[in-house]
Amino acid sequence: MSNEATQLLSVPPIQTATLYERVDVPALKARTAAIVAQNPWLLGRLAYGPANTLELQYETSPSNISEAFVEVHCPLPANAPEEQVAAWLAHAASVFQVVTAHLVNGSVAVVVALCHAVGDGSTYYRLYKMLDVHEAPVALTPVRAFEDTAAFFGALTPHTAPAMRTLFVLRRALVNVVRYGYRKLLFRSLPQIVEYRVDATALAAIKAAHAPRKDAPYLSTNDIVASAFFKMTSTALGLLAINLRDRLRLSPSAVGNYVGCFVYARGDYLDPADVRASYHDKTAPQVKMSSEPFPTSLFSPGHFSVMTNWCSFYHHLVLDGNVTPTAHLPLTRHGLLPFDATGLLYHRSPSDVRLVVTRNASTPLSVPSFLQLVSS
Repeated sequence: MSNEATQLLSVPPIQTATLYERVDVPALKARTAAIVAQNPWLLGRLAYGPANTLELQYETSPSNISEAFVEVHCPLPANAPEEQVAAWLAHAASVFQVVTAHLVNGSVAVVVALCHAVGDGSTYYRLYKMLDVHEAPVALTPVRAFEDTAAFFGALTPHTAPAMRTLFVLRRALVNVVRYGYRKLLFRSLPQIVEYRVDATALAAIKAAHAPRKDAPYLSTNDIVASAFFKMTSTALGLLAINLRDRLRLSPSAVGNYVGCFVYARGDYLDPADVRASYHDKTAPQVKMSSEPFPTSLFSPGHFSVMTNWCSFYHHLVLDGNVTPTAHLPLTRHGLLPFDATGLLYHRSPSDVRLVVTRNASTPLSVPSFLQLVSS
């Protein structure tokens, strides 16, 4: 396709792998086809249209529905580490794809990938949930809700643009880009990925000890973990991914990437209650909780980090034959990291919450007791 947006298509998609002891492959393939039939835009292509505008171009009655589903066999040995299997499963998809991967140990991974330029976590898990035997495929709306989202996003994230357009952010990004290239070229080393299990009992005690206040009547897991993540990575400027759909008053069927980032200086995140208060009102912009300014100088100390939370989207995906998953995990790629550290909070199972931290080796970690190391 002429003018295809290859750079955007090369951006890592949202991807997860859900593990099963067995999978009815023909039934899953048929279910995928039913989802695509309701949502033909999933087989579209991103392209630049008139005036260099980005478009999702697709046929309303596509003839290539079968391309949305792939069945493969993993060549890795049965004793291969989970992170190595996850790296093999991660792949690039144009817009959307479901992959059934037969692993050597006899289990089956169902990988679902969605181009991040097309949809956010909310869109992704709406589609993911349609694979469930107890759910029905439904049509989602791919048309953008606004002609120009910049103004709407800017009004809800008033502190983000000023905090990001600084010499501090430029220096941290350049340092991390140069460090990545240097290590990859000379030492073949990449950013480190560390995974922690969140201790539910310890977290419940922290929540119970919270003294309710008007702007923070309770603490969520996200409040506590976000505060801890920024502290453990010595963050001077932290970004927290926020789903803006409620604030934008969007329909649940609206497709798109409606995630904005709220920004936090150290004084804004030290207390989990302040993290809660900063976004507790789901109809309002971010509230800055401290008088501490955001770092702006070329020589400002500290790190630049980002965290996102998928826990609220989790769905226990039951396939044909009432087959239930043994695990659900994000697929992350080793790659260029403009941030000093990234954090992803997710449900591996209904009762198992984990935090995946990707960081440059120089980023120190001071881990709180409620995070238990799983792998590094």
